[in-house]
Amino acid sequence: MMKSNSIILSEMTPEDLSLLVGNVFDHKMTNFVSEFSSQSQSDAPLFIDGCESLTGFAKATIYAYCQKNLMPHHKKNGKLFFFKSELIDWIKEGKQKTLKEIEADADAFLSNNKRKSSNGRK
Repeated sequence: MMKSNSIILSEMTPEDLSLLVGNVFDHKMTNFVSEFSSQSQSDAPLFIDGCESLTGFAKATIYAYCQKNLMPHHKKNGKLFFFKSELIDWIKEGKQKTLKEIEADADAFLSNNKRKSSNGRK
């Protein structure tokens, strides 16, 4: 079955077909360019000022962290570069456990050790 809004290519003139192909091409290229530009903006490197505003650290702290390799960074020709995604991942690595998470870990640890010690005594 054919949909009512489908196009029958055999009934189109060469000019109509050319116009249709051109419109489809223009639409696809517009989508590609907008997707590429938004992707390249998110992958654009940040300078020290961008890193400072993203992290809230002072420039001196950022330089110290980079010198000690504590913070993700790239260096090219003596200039520091940062990527937003790498900085966000680095910040997420520093998550502190809540009291509930610590208690749950302690309970799990104690229950595992009780089983091991009771198995060894039998």
